[in-house]
Amino acid sequence: MQTPSLFDQEPEEPSGSEQTSGPSGPLVRVRLSIAYDGTDFRGLAPNPGVRTVVGELVKVLTPYLRHEPDIVMSGRTDAGVHASGQILSFDAPVAWLGSGREGTDRLQKMINSRLAPEIVALDVQVVDPEFSARFDAVGRRYRYLVLNQPVADPLLARSTWHVSEPLDLASMRLACDPIIGEHDFSSFCRRPKVKVGEEPVSLERRIDVATWHDVGDGLLEFRIEGSAFCHQMVRSLVGFHVAVGKGKRSAGELRSVLAARDRQAAEQPAPPHGLNLIEVLY
Repeated sequence: MQTPSLFDQEPEEPSGSEQTSGPSGPLVRVRLSIAYDGTDFRGLAPNPGVRTVVGELVKVLTPYLRHEPDIVMSGRTDAGVHASGQILSFDAPVAWLGSGREGTDRLQKMINSRLAPEIVALDVQVVDPEFSARFDAVGRRYRYLVLNQPVADPLLARSTWHVSEPLDLASMRLACDPIIGEHDFSSFCRRPKVKVGEEPVSLERRIDVATWHDVGDGLLEFRIEGSAFCHQMVRSLVGFHVAVGKGKRSAGELRSVLAARDRQAAEQPAPPHGLNLIEVLY
């Protein structure tokens, strides 16, 4: 009688004595691509006492891998922000995951059976052991959706910012030009906390693409691509652009707001639920 393979059945959740504090034996580096609806999560990163995307992943991966994985994120997303192309990396024992498609396909199926549709594993790959979802990333692409029509659409309420006042799209497009290139985005970022004795964190970022599109049916789409983004940066830029579209601010003001390096010079950030991380570039 043939002995069943590790992959012939889905792993059962181990007891506390079976679960180790770290991986044992030879390891492989896993690259996990996920999508998620961030509405009911307090962000991507683990945060004790609240529900987060990686926190939920750790809950299902720990019994499967027989250890709690140390998950590296390509970048954090805030509470309420969505992703259709987030990348994570972590180590898994060769003896448990295997090194071929059979093991990665089974891991993908397990994640989706427990977490879909809120969190979906789009792809699972065994990659070079030096790969880092965070440090190997060279760019990120975001999309922000504004529903610009008099009446809200309940079916789009979780993924768009409803703005009932008509917006001047031409002016909003003009407001994209000043942010292309490398700038200090202090006016558009939530400044990170700095401990006593530490140097302030640089908020200089490079933006390669920033465009507004009318995609029809009242939907306006802001696309932005850059090397990296600081906290609330995309939402703050969208908030300013919408103020331009309403006529409250002018496109020409954006240069002076950038130069001010003052959070008070900008507008309130757009709400998180219109924002989506669509791709991480490597």
